[in-house]
Amino acid sequence: MPSPPPPPPPASPPTPRRCRHRPRPLAPGALRPTDLLGAFFLAGIVFLVAAGATAALDVAGTLPWWGHWLAVHLAFLGGVSLLVLGAAQFFATAFLATDPPARRLVRAQLAGWIAGTLLVAVGVPARITALTDAGGLAIAATLGLFAASLWRLERRSLQRARWAVRWYYACAGCLGLGALVGIAMARGTAWPHGSLLGAHLALNLAGWLGTSIVGTLHTFYPSLTQTRLPHPRLQGPTFTAWLAGVALLAAGAAVDSRALLGAGWIALVLGAGLLAANVLGCLRAAPSGLSLPARLVGTGQAFLVGGLLTALAVGAADGFQAPLPGSARSVLATLLVAGWIGMTVAGALLHLLAVLHRVRNLALAMPAPTPGRDRALTALAAGAVLVLAVARAAGLATLADGARIALAGAALVVAARALALAARTIGSARLRL
Repeated sequence: MPSPPPPPPPASPPTPRRCRHRPRPLAPGALRPTDLLGAFFLAGIVFLVAAGATAALDVAGTLPWWGHWLAVHLAFLGGVSLLVLGAAQFFATAFLATDPPARRLVRAQLAGWIAGTLLVAVGVPARITALTDAGGLAIAATLGLFAASLWRLERRSLQRARWAVRWYYACAGCLGLGALVGIAMARGTAWPHGSLLGAHLALNLAGWLGTSIVGTLHTFYPSLTQTRLPHPRLQGPTFTAWLAGVALLAAGAAVDSRALLGAGWIALVLGAGLLAANVLGCLRAAPSGLSLPARLVGTGQAFLVGGLLTALAVGAADGFQAPLPGSARSVLATLLVAGWIGMTVAGALLHLLAVLHRVRNLALAMPAPTPGRDRALTALAAGAVLVLAVARAAGLATLADGARIALAGAALVVAARALALAARTIGSARLRL
């Protein structure tokens, strides 16, 4: 009989598959994403503290006519806007899986924005048009640098995440137009066709701050709640509805068109409703024991929907005007500025400061939720906003004063936590900028 064939040689182990695009480590001394975020947040917190001090002096009656305006200017153009600039580039860097912007570009943005904010802060009260114009130009130039930074991040990235920067391009465009309108107002430009103030508010609040908040929440809120975005296909319709609402509202105010104003409010309500569907989906899927930032941000979106529905109802009843008349304007400001923007920014700031603190020492854990205290603080802030809005609508001065005290108390607690986190972060970190 023939002998059996020899056994086949043992198979060689498979060669490990090598990834074509390995993540590139940062060069020694290179800018880290957390350096970028920390620098903008530090500058923004300084402006927010200055705004709080200015507001306190204004309430005490020690500042002239421009005290309230200056506090709002420092808080929103200085503080919150710097937070937006830093967070937008931080998130875009993460979404696109690329290196942060160049160090020179970040420094130029910080210098330009701070200088522009301060020039306008001095020029308007002093009625020096040249300073106001120079500040507006500095802000516009910095917006150009911000857009260039986003474009470079896109160009360097190997990924194609279309929503990573689209919202931020749109919000920058809105603020650019809003800044031009603001300069025209500061120069005393005559505009008999409508309300420049209404267009300015629509572009700056709904366009700049609103677009950045609504866009970021599509990825930020799932991270806060440790879930996935439940309805990703709604992001496109949300973007379209929100931007259409901003454009219609600004145009309607500028040319005094009630039809455009009504359509703008309806589009904004639609965009807010689509966002709310994703926020509610995240809340339903979230594990028990939500963090304080998640509670604050989620509650803020309820005020967005409520505030926009209030504006739509008032406009439908009394005829759409820009800005809204009388008490309706103060009610809307309470719901949207204190309720929506205030609670959203507070929650985001607390979370991102904790991230900055932890990234320096990964052995540290994120702050553990304290459900009882977190729920009580969120309820206090939300209840104070609601009572203040009702009191302003009904003209109840005593009730409004009590609500302001409660809201100030909640704000002080959140501010103390944020400042403590910021102090620990700065103390344990060396920002390489």
